[in-house]
Amino acid sequence: MIPRTCLKRYGVLRDSLLRMEAAYVTRRSFVSSLAFRNTSSPSQAPKVFQAASFAQPKEPQAKEQKNVLAPEVPQEDIDDFNITKLVHGKTDMKIAITKRASDKLTKIAKDDHNPDAALRISVESGGCHGFQYNLSLTDLKKELKEGEEDVLVFKRDEGDSIAQVVINESSLQILQDSKIDFTKELIGSSFKVVDSPYTSTACGCGASFDFDFEKLAQKKSHGES
Repeated sequence: MIPRTCLKRYGVLRDSLLRMEAAYVTRRSFVSSLAFRNTSSPSQAPKVFQAASFAQPKEPQAKEQKNVLAPEVPQEDIDDFNITKLVHGKTDMKIAITKRASDKLTKIAKDDHNPDAALRISVESGGCHGFQYNLSLTDLKKELKEGEEDVLVFKRDEGDSIAQVVINESSLQILQDSKIDFTKELIGSSFKVVDSPYTSTACGCGASFDFDFEKLAQKKSHGES
């Protein structure tokens, strides 16, 4: 006969084995169900994000380079220089006689019945800015008879114009590329030198000015190069 204590231990051991077996079966069935799910359902491809779904920084657009245009020269100014011709002497420098100055000089010549009437221009040291203009009416034949070697004569070659300007070469070096105009103001009317590119400052009367030698030297250096 089996002792009662042994039967009790045997029962406890049997209950433990049964619980272990039940846990094993439960775990095995759970693993099988997971394997069944993985094999039965199609695999999902990993989600790929398209580049368009992201707010990518835009490359800075290069600023359009605008061509900086040089200031346009009025056609009237171009015509003034093209029409004004050197009729006596030799030089590569130029000066222009405006339409207003031409009309006034032509009227003076016709009123005086003197086709040789001309405007003489010279530059001298003096005035409140170092240099000053001297403009005066003269007779062209008289000027040419005096025999100055560097005398230059410019004439506006347009229609019945007989406007003529007499200037020496040293004065033209300072006044080159400028214009001779006739202006009417409240204080009176007169001939004037205008648009002089090498004049840095001028007084209110317009007769005295300061000359920019450095700017003229730069022009000569560019011309030689």
